[in-house]
Amino acid sequence: MLDLARALAQFPVLETERLVLRQPLPTDRDAVFAIMADPQVIRYFGQLPMESPEQAERRLHNISQSFEQKIGVRWAITLRETGEWLGSGGFWRFMSEHARAEIGYELAPAWWGKGIMVEALQAMLQFGFAILNLHSIEAQIHPLNHGSRRVLEKLGFHQEGLLRENYFDLVEQRFTDTAVFGLLGADWRLQHGLKD
Repeated sequence: MLDLARALAQFPVLETERLVLRQPLPTDRDAVFAIMADPQVIRYFGQLPMESPEQAERRLHNISQSFEQKIGVRWAITLRETGEWLGSGGFWRFMSEHARAEIGYELAPAWWGKGIMVEALQAMLQFGFAILNLHSIEAQIHPLNHGSRRVLEKLGFHQEGLLRENYFDLVEQRFTDTAVFGLLGADWRLQHGLKD
């Protein structure tokens, strides 16, 4: 069983060489809107682009509520030097009895291909396995999202399955498949030279 109340008693700030992963704030509304209104970013989300800053406000409110209720933790991915919001990512859909969670993320197109998401997710995985004591982490992506697939594979995830036509995609206006990726804590520790 996961002790999320203890592990998430305070919002965890994570730092990497180039990034600070911090708590999303209401003042981040315009940055969130700019990214989530971009059709490129949400192309494989199966959702329509945001049309108003109020939608970004709601997203930030939901992220905050999720953390307060200890059912999710999502970080603002910001550039260490400037504080610029690059995207966000984090854990949700905790399956406490199985010590498993799902991870999700998005990144502004200007930062694609620069290793930012791999760097951010490495910090999140470290937190997930070392602090939350997750046994495994999953990611669900559109099968054609090759960028996300590459990121997950670089981090040691393996495709574990394919859910056929399980999701109605509002962009494509049809049911689409979902590729399910997974990473075991034991494999992650092996990858990083840590003992089980």
